[in-house]
Amino acid sequence: MTAAFERFRGKRGLVMGLGLFGGGTEAAKFLARYCDRVLVTDLRNEEVLADSIRELEGLPIEYRLGEHRRQDFEHAEVVIHSPAVRPDNPLLQAARAHGAEVTMEMSLFIEACPARTVGITGSNGKTTTALLCYEMLCQVMERAQPELEGKWAEAVGDSPLGAGKVWLGGNCGEPLINRLDEIARRDVVVLELSSFQLQDWHRIRKSCNFGLVTNITPNHLDWHKDMAEYIWAKSAIAMYPTEEQQRADPDLLPSWCYVSADDPGCLAMGLHADAFSTRLACDAFQPDARHDDFGRVEASGADGELVVDIPFTLRLDEEELAREELPRHACGWKIAERTDLRLPGEFNWANTVGAAWMAGLAGGFSALENCARALRRFRGVEHRLEFCGEVNGARCFNDSIATTPESTIAGLSAFESGVHLLLGGSDKGLSFDALAAAIAAHPGIKGVYVQGANANTIETALARSGMSAPLIRCATFDEACEAVFAGLQPGDVFLMSPASASFYEYAPHKRFTNFEHRGRHFKLLVQAHASKTS
Repeated sequence: MTAAFERFRGKRGLVMGLGLFGGGTEAAKFLARYCDRVLVTDLRNEEVLADSIRELEGLPIEYRLGEHRRQDFEHAEVVIHSPAVRPDNPLLQAARAHGAEVTMEMSLFIEACPARTVGITGSNGKTTTALLCYEMLCQVMERAQPELEGKWAEAVGDSPLGAGKVWLGGNCGEPLINRLDEIARRDVVVLELSSFQLQDWHRIRKSCNFGLVTNITPNHLDWHKDMAEYIWAKSAIAMYPTEEQQRADPDLLPSWCYVSADDPGCLAMGLHADAFSTRLACDAFQPDARHDDFGRVEASGADGELVVDIPFTLRLDEEELAREELPRHACGWKIAERTDLRLPGEFNWANTVGAAWMAGLAGGFSALENCARALRRFRGVEHRLEFCGEVNGARCFNDSIATTPESTIAGLSAFESGVHLLLGGSDKGLSFDALAAAIAAHPGIKGVYVQGANANTIETALARSGMSAPLIRCATFDEACEAVFAGLQPGDVFLMSPASASFYEYAPHKRFTNFEHRGRHFKLLVQAHASKTS
């Protein structure tokens, strides 16, 4: 067992939010290793949580389902809460007031992880970037979770031995809190991280060894107090150790931060960071007075060539560099080309450039050498501009991950003509003006289909934009899909990219539980219609 957590030995533990997807169950298992008593409390009932409860069978755990009781929090000594619960929740405040340590699974993991960590965050693209980085590292390191092989990339084959293992955690892997004893110092852990998780890292003053921010646009403003808090939460990806912490402990290694030089939101974060770009060469970035915290561009995808400038940490001895196995450019080494990447859209090329740089920092020169091979094997991620079949000769794409207008703008940019666009869902308090302007300016929109709880907001923005394409208002998600299927012609594109969260009634008495549920439902509809027209 990890010595760092002996402080929990014999205490009363509480898990707030068991959930449906593993995070809460792993937190409960973790506390059951140390605490004398563990209580799990969730607002959902036993029927909804049946699968999660089944995972915990045989453990000394009590349940409080369908409600939260304040006295449970007042009596707890350790509380692990779901990332979806704000830290200023009154029940969490009550626990702190009575002396409890209030934390999250990801905070406990980063506190004790012995390996090098790569943290990837951003408003859009963080999942694809994290998985690309992970697969690049799997070319040269042993895959610690063999069950992930082939999930989004073609199998590598025999795993290399002797170079450590690579792990995938955070939002796109598995909760790793109960696998810390298996993780070695020479390993690498790739983490996809949300603002909800990162906000708590300011409390523990910890960051990843290498952090990357893909972009920053308004998101989750129904949860965060304002945009300033959202940006502050994201900044924890690589803010620590601070100068104060390093003065107190000179052995602390600094955290390296990299951001997109192409993204105004990243530039506005005010982080001390180096940059990557798909527009600028490695030696072309000139920080101005507003962005004087930024270093130079270290990885560039300009002109469709992925070129990296190796920093001092990756420099090999002269004999190894003399091999010249990679084409040498004036500002670095060419490691891949745009044509190596299967995924559509320039935003995915930007994800690739950032992923390669992180893989090189964590895995060394050999990871960069094998970058192109990893790209050619990478198929893409479910629900992220995922091709899922043809109906009447039209291609259908599942982009259910697009829960913000900016995500939909990116997805829309991958197609030039014949686009039928489905929008709408639950309301996150976001503006749709930029998306409406992008739709109005797109020459290939054949129809926009709007449904969901925020349909009025979207319609109003589209009306202001002067969009000329037909606008079809539908009562439900299913009705909108049926309307699109009826109008598809050979060569068209059906893009389900809602620009909205999924938590709403998509049909009478039916509710999406998350964007994955929405995406899977969409693919079933496509399959049903594809069989009718085949």
